[in-house]
Amino acid sequence: MSEKGGKGLKSSLKSKDGGKDGNSAKSKKGRKIHFDQGTPEPNYKILNGSDQPFQSFAPKPAKGEKAPKSSKSSLHSFDLKDLPENAECMMDCEAFQILDGIKGHLVGLSEDPSIKIPVSYDRALAYVESCVHYSNPQSVRQVLEPLKTHGISDGEMCVIANASPETVDEVLAFIPSLKTKKDVISQPLEDALVELSKLKKSE
Repeated sequence: MSEKGGKGLKSSLKSKDGGKDGNSAKSKKGRKIHFDQGTPEPNYKILNGSDQPFQSFAPKPAKGEKAPKSSKSSLHSFDLKDLPENAECMMDCEAFQILDGIKGHLVGLSEDPSIKIPVSYDRALAYVESCVHYSNPQSVRQVLEPLKTHGISDGEMCVIANASPETVDEVLAFIPSLKTKKDVISQPLEDALVELSKLKKSE
């Protein structure tokens, strides 16, 4: 233990260079700190009734600290009805088509100082590319669009396209809210899944 009062504090601040604390502090003051721009690997969760992957970038807690629980509970409380009125759901294959189209213009965009490509662009492109099941988004839309007449929403259509289920039961497992419409939508769903299987790109 150090001495009580000012002596203890003073002795603890002595440096190994014979007490040259001023120079040491000065050098530290001018030192630049660089933060790693990388982010932890995201944890993706698919929620019932939602086609949006949610990422949790919460840093790991330090020793002795407890991990926060608020982010987990907020994810489970999200629903498609919470989206803004003008928001549009998008299939993974549609997102890939847009992001991949931007890639061809990156050189020109980078020369424009008013445009800044976010660092998350490459990660987003890599993510949707790994999830894409179809190479022709327009054809997928044409197959799924008739399901709207049977009460299936645009967001639920996107879940079907993104999850790429093979049977009606799998669709109902991904979207439990459709179970109440099973008698009405079973046949249209089965027909749509057959057509989607023809559009599915080779793995």
